[in-house]
Amino acid sequence: MKRKERIKEILKEIKIRTHPKVYEPREDSFLLARNLIARKGNFVLDVGTGTGLIAIVAAKLGCKVIATDINKYALKIAYENAKLNDVEEMIEFRKSNLFENIKERFDLIVFNPPYLPFKARTILEKSINAGKNCELIHNFLLEAPFYLKKNGKIQLVVSSLTKLNLDDYKNIKLKKIATEKLFFERLFVLVGTKAGKN
Repeated sequence: MKRKERIKEILKEIKIRTHPKVYEPREDSFLLARNLIARKGNFVLDVGTGTGLIAIVAAKLGCKVIATDINKYALKIAYENAKLNDVEEMIEFRKSNLFENIKERFDLIVFNPPYLPFKARTILEKSINAGKNCELIHNFLLEAPFYLKKNGKIQLVVSSLTKLNLDDYKNIKLKKIATEKLFFERLFVLVGTKAGKN
């Protein structure tokens, strides 16, 4: 069975509980999940796991996963969801602000980031707003290549509203692999590989 077909099956079967202080999976989450490039046996880092949707899909595909978040409520509900979907043994949950508590290297680093260019005031707004100039995404793209294995990749979602120039990142080559039109914006799934020698 092809990966995309398997992911469709997983998304039909998956059970996700939500929490009022955690970003609830929406169009961006499911667009990323449907286009997840993880393969069986991959070591995957899910940055900003939220409810754990992407980590659970990766685990169901046969990946070993580290799922991180800065929100303690997210880590709690994500663990509960992993348990609910019988993959808690495949996922390690870790509190981390981007790569703050990460030392490992990965086959795939996935991030469904806050991508709107506004300053966040509450913990929930932090899951939507990336700062005036989308600094969080900039920092992620600058740091992520140092945590990739040879031939490792990154994958993330951004919006047409995100302040992002793909040519600004000399250490990673980014390309769009999927898109979805919403009422007031367009979402893109980007995949990145290290530029130059691995």
